[in-house]
Amino acid sequence: MEKSRQSLLMGVGIVVATVAVIVGAIFVSHQQGFPTAQLAGQQAGAEPDLLPMPTLGDDGMWIEAWEHPSSGDLARDAQLAAAEGKLLAVFWERAGCPYCLQLHTHDFRLLSLYKYVSQRFYVVRLDFYGTKPIRDIDGVSAGEHELALRHRVQGTPTMEFRTADGKEVLRIPGYVEPRVMESAFEFAYTGAYRQTKINDWLRERDLL
Repeated sequence: MEKSRQSLLMGVGIVVATVAVIVGAIFVSHQQGFPTAQLAGQQAGAEPDLLPMPTLGDDGMWIEAWEHPSSGDLARDAQLAAAEGKLLAVFWERAGCPYCLQLHTHDFRLLSLYKYVSQRFYVVRLDFYGTKPIRDIDGVSAGEHELALRHRVQGTPTMEFRTADGKEVLRIPGYVEPRVMESAFEFAYTGAYRQTKINDWLRERDLL
């Protein structure tokens, strides 16, 4: 009888702990200013027409025609972006990342999102586990993975948005659905970060 009671209590404890983890994850996502999101295949609504598929490189990373190879110096990348009238966006990704797959095989094939990003942002993709040496904004050189840790990147995908002087004005720490992502890109590009916070911006648009 006592063993049965202990087993029942243990089972209840596991359920409570699981619920706490889920609630905690949702809370963290909202604290960072972004609502949680599902993969497109799980989202309701009619599927729109998509642009052609991008190419998967030999390293397992997706290749987009509108992305730029890093110059090897993030400060230089920020200046190159400014020279084109664009904002630098650093995409941290990794081979085998399911949400990176979602971004490239679905989200960035949506015409509206593709146009907004490709026309306004100078996108540089870095490998979270990579070893290629990159010079950081502050002049320190490090391999990509070490650089990711210096930038406090905790997972993929992560997107950093930086002005010509290298200042980070927004970060998307994980996957968000396309309409939220496009609004976040707009927040960064238009300089709305000077007047408001990203969570307020999204809330005003009924996205949070």
